[in-house]
Amino acid sequence: MTGGVTFGRLWRRLAQITWLGTLAAGRMAVIWTTSKRSTRSARLAVELVRLIEQLGGAFIKVGQIVATRVDLVGQTMAGELSRLHDHVTPMTSDEAASTIQRALGHVFYATADPIGAPVASGSIASVYRASQLDRTVALKVRRPRVGQAMAADLAIIGWLARTVTRVPAFRRVPIVEITDQIGHCLISQLDFAAEADRLQRMRDHLAAVPGIYVPAVIPELCGDGVIAMEFLEGLSHASIEQLPTPVREEEVAILVRAVYHLLFAAGFVHVDLHQGNTYFRPDGTVVLIDAGFTYELSRAARRSFTEFFGGMIEGDGEACADILHATVRGAASAAANSEFRSRVADLVKRNTGSRVRDFNLSLFCVELFDLQRRYGLFAEPEFIFPMLCLLSLEGLVKKHHPHMDFQIEAAPYVMQSLLAEPPEMRTRDRADSILTGNRGES
Repeated sequence: MTGGVTFGRLWRRLAQITWLGTLAAGRMAVIWTTSKRSTRSARLAVELVRLIEQLGGAFIKVGQIVATRVDLVGQTMAGELSRLHDHVTPMTSDEAASTIQRALGHVFYATADPIGAPVASGSIASVYRASQLDRTVALKVRRPRVGQAMAADLAIIGWLARTVTRVPAFRRVPIVEITDQIGHCLISQLDFAAEADRLQRMRDHLAAVPGIYVPAVIPELCGDGVIAMEFLEGLSHASIEQLPTPVREEEVAILVRAVYHLLFAAGFVHVDLHQGNTYFRPDGTVVLIDAGFTYELSRAARRSFTEFFGGMIEGDGEACADILHATVRGAASAAANSEFRSRVADLVKRNTGSRVRDFNLSLFCVELFDLQRRYGLFAEPEFIFPMLCLLSLEGLVKKHHPHMDFQIEAAPYVMQSLLAEPPEMRTRDRADSILTGNRGES
C-alpha cells in the first residue's frame, strides 16, 4: 500500500513540498500586500487550502483536524478548511474503475451500473454511489499512490521529531514515540480490510446507543482498496447547520454520548470526527460513516485515562495527579515528583466543573504537556489519541452546544467502565462518587 520509502522518493517529496510551499508563500505575500483588509483573510484561506490540497498526503489530514476548531482558527479559515473533509479533488473515473475492478473483478460489473461522479472525496479515498441488482451501495475507493505520499510525509515528520529531541528543552519529550504512534494510525487507514473490520466493530459497539447509526458493511463487495457499505440517502455536507437549535443541540449530545461510550466502554477512539464523517439528520439521528482514523487503547491505557477523567469530573486533582504520575516514563527527584503532582492537581481543580464555553481543552492540554516537559515526567503516549478525539469533539460542541457540561456528560460512561473492571482493579469509591455527582472541591 505504501510501497516503502526510498531515498529518491523521500527527496522528491521534500522537493515537491519546498517548491509548492515557496510558490504559495509568494502568492500569499502578493495577496497580503495588494488585498483590501475586508477580503484579505478569505483570500489567504483559499490559498492555504489550495496548497494543502496540492500537497495531499498527511497535510490534508492535518487540515481536516484543524478545521474542527473554529474557535482557534476563526470562522473564515475553518470554513475554507472544511472543504477538505469531503470535497477534495477526486481521482479520475478510470482510476476508480481500475481499483474497483481489481478488487471485485468482473462479477461486480456484470451486475452493477457504471459508477458516476463521487458523492464525497477526502484525503485517502473517494466515495461512489453504485446500483447493483436491487440494492444501492456506497463504495469507498482508495486513491492510487496515496500511500507513497503518506509514507514519505511520515518519514519526514519522523526525521523532524528526532531532530527536535536534540534540543535541550525537548530532550526527554517522547516526541518520537508520539509521532510514531500517530503515523502508524494514519498508515493503517490505507488497510481497507482492517478498516472494514473496525467499521463493523464500531457499529456493534454503538448498537445500544440511542440516536446513533453506523451503516452496515457489505463483506462480499469489499476488497483491496474498496469498502462497500449500505448507502444512506440525504446525507449532506455541513448538515448540522441546517437544523433548528433544539434539534442541533440534542444531536450534538447524542454524538458526545456515542464518543464517550466508545472511549470509556470499549477503548475505541474515533480521532476523525469532522463533518465529512459525521452527519446530522432532521429525524434526530446522527450517522457515523468512517472508521479509518481510529485507535484502540490498550486495557491499561483505557483504565488509566478513564480514572483520570473520573478524577476531573469529581474535581479530585490529587487523584488525577497520582493516576498521571503512575503512568509516567522517566524519573525525577522526590522534590520534583511532589511539585509535579501539586501542579497537576492545581491544573485539574482550576478546570473542573466548567461548561464547554468556559473550558478550553486545548489550553488544558498545552499546560499539562508543558508541566510534563518541565519536570521530565511524561504520561502514557497512548493518551494522545483520546485527547485528539476530545479536541475535535470539543470544537463541534463549542460551536453548537456551548452550554453543555462536557465533563458531567461523561460521568455515566466513566462510572460504568470503572465498575466493569475486575474487583482487584476496581475503583468503586470513585465510581460511587461520580454516580452521586460529587465534585470533590477543596
